[in-house]
Amino acid sequence: MKKNLQFWLEYFFNTSNATKSRLAWVDYAKGIALILVAYRHILIGFERAGLPIHISLLKANEMFFSFRMPLFFILSGVFISHSLSKRGWIKLIKIKWETLLYPYLLWCIIQITLQIIFSKYTNADRTFRSYAYILTNPDALDQMWYLFALFNVSVVYIILKSKARLNIWTQLIIGIISYYLSTIFNHGPIREFLYFYPYFTLGDLISKYLLDKKYYKIYSSNALFLVLLPFFVISQWYFLRHEEIEYKNIFIFSAIALIGCAFMLNICFKLANDNKLIFLKIVGFHSLYIYILHVSIAFALRLLLSNVLGINNTIILLIINLPVAIIISIIIYNIIVRNGGWYLFVLNKERINKTLIYDKIMSTSIIQNITKEINKEKIEI
Repeated sequence: MKKNLQFWLEYFFNTSNATKSRLAWVDYAKGIALILVAYRHILIGFERAGLPIHISLLKANEMFFSFRMPLFFILSGVFISHSLSKRGWIKLIKIKWETLLYPYLLWCIIQITLQIIFSKYTNADRTFRSYAYILTNPDALDQMWYLFALFNVSVVYIILKSKARLNIWTQLIIGIISYYLSTIFNHGPIREFLYFYPYFTLGDLISKYLLDKKYYKIYSSNALFLVLLPFFVISQWYFLRHEEIEYKNIFIFSAIALIGCAFMLNICFKLANDNKLIFLKIVGFHSLYIYILHVSIAFALRLLLSNVLGINNTIILLIINLPVAIIISIIIYNIIVRNGGWYLFVLNKERINKTLIYDKIMSTSIIQNITKEINKEKIEI
């Protein structure tokens, strides 16, 4: 039975790859950021459904809001120079198209279509005009805007770095200017591009330090934690009392976001050093696909819990919905990919880890092993 359990854990969660000791802190960071993002999206679903939400849940959402998306863009920027030197600018842009823009376009169409079909039950106001928002107003399409923004930021950064030969400091200056311009051009995909470009650039700037293992002992130290903790607490306290700074004083808001990112990275390095909370690594490994799937799954779960089971306490709903939506997203992704549906997530099959693609020989071998285990247990009984 133990072998059977290991098989199903591997089948549904891809544990062998998700827990490999790559740069574990990266998966921890993606896992934490993804959970915080899912928390926000689920809470928004509760609000749209007219469910009463305790003020503490709303305040927690605002606190997490300051740093979770900047952290995603910083992490993406950390690896851009290495990827560029390894693959070249044309191939790297092609990869970004295959792994970001393609699933964005596909899943926007899928999600909008489902929301129109089930409009009687959803709390999203969708019409056929919503398809135009895919290119003109991604912000209006729930969580999907992130994929489009990351694609745009990545491609522009790659071109400026490889073809215009702009050094990192010039890129950072451009990023700071673009960040300010986001307050002027504050609508549509241009706003997301301008707003997150400096965080992506910052990721590239600090990459040589974050990827240098000789510093990992410092990054994971309790001393650094104790230094960052008061800054994190004070900055979040200030933000909760002055939430308007996100729009009125974006550079103070950026400082708060960066303090939050630094604190989260310290926690991630500590977790990686101690190899604790392994499930966060699994979540981080699957973060992009959870991001795509979790909103629809969370919606279905809320309907089941609220309309069928009569559970309307948002604290209870959140405690159930958040982990279950993430777990089901991982399971659905692995089932789809293992059964040949990789094209729902990437345009090129090579972008999916080959260990997920089960051929007939491997499938037959696994079934035979399970059958042997079952027969062995019957004999023992």
